[in-house]
Amino acid sequence: MEKDNIVSIATPGWEGVEAVPPTQPEYAATEQAKIDKAIARMFGSKEGEKVMTYLVDAFLHQPCWAPGFTTDYGFFREGQNTLIRELQARVKRAKES
Repeated sequence: MEKDNIVSIATPGWEGVEAVPPTQPEYAATEQAKIDKAIARMFGSKEGEKVMTYLVDAFLHQPCWAPGFTTDYGFFREGQNTLIRELQARVKRAKES
């Protein structure tokens, strides 16, 4: 498709006002959905549940920072926590779709 033929809200005149946003692909047809489902299968097994429980206990249930620690340590720990939360969110998203 040529760039000149694309109608967006930035197009001058009424064409821009009446522009319709492009449709998003269905979630189930995306690469993200495939990865989410693979992660859900992995952590859905007994061994996977045991690993997730360990990760939550070892990382999420620990303080990110305490007085005397450097601020870099807090950022590092929060990065670890974010990874666990991302895995949990992907498992939940795969189960809900």
